[in-house]
Amino acid sequence: MPLSPRLQALSLTAMAAVVFAVFGIWPGLDLWVSGLFFASKTGFDGFASGSWNQLRLAIWRLSEAVLALSILAYLAQRLAPFPLLRATRRLSGFTAALYLLGPGLLVDVLLKPLWGRARPAQVTEFGGTLTFTPPHVLSHQCTSNCSFVAGEVAGAVALAVVLFLVVDHVKSRIRPPHRRIAQGVILLVPLFVGVQRIAAGRHFLSDVLLSAIFVLLCALLLKALILKPRSR
Repeated sequence: MPLSPRLQALSLTAMAAVVFAVFGIWPGLDLWVSGLFFASKTGFDGFASGSWNQLRLAIWRLSEAVLALSILAYLAQRLAPFPLLRATRRLSGFTAALYLLGPGLLVDVLLKPLWGRARPAQVTEFGGTLTFTPPHVLSHQCTSNCSFVAGEVAGAVALAVVLFLVVDHVKSRIRPPHRRIAQGVILLVPLFVGVQRIAAGRHFLSDVLLSAIFVLLCALLLKALILKPRSR
């Protein structure tokens, strides 16, 4: 039996609290995980270029395209309510709102400049000049586009949420085995982006985990506001 939206929100909030607690008690965990991908001679370069980076860029471009299309679809339905677009109006509105609220407002506008956390490749432990800080500490090591939390992971999680909703919307046309395969592939999208961001020295593990949790919380809120069917 699936959890109610309230229990889902409480579970995600508890997960965020656990992540803050674990990485606050053992801040070296972030450094240890990043260190698995660091080489003294080449740094994080082995994972910051090549096919890893090309696939990461492709996912980022896909997120941008999905956001643009969702805005256009929503505006088109508002300005000229075509019957073909009526069924997707809520989904397009939800998609645009999720990207703008989660990766946009919460991550890029609020958290990154407020936390000021240096990226792994910038801290002294990995050959940089800045000071490492755990995720629960506000710092002044960075002024823009900082490490906390992971912006591209936020975009990838938002993309995965939207793709899951699309699959659910057309589930009557997809055989159950194929639907499960599609859902598995969708889950790999944010997982890959998170691993690549850590391996490339752009984010710590805590940045990735909290980014995913925050976007999922935004998705739950918007689902209740936008996607919940109106009562008759």
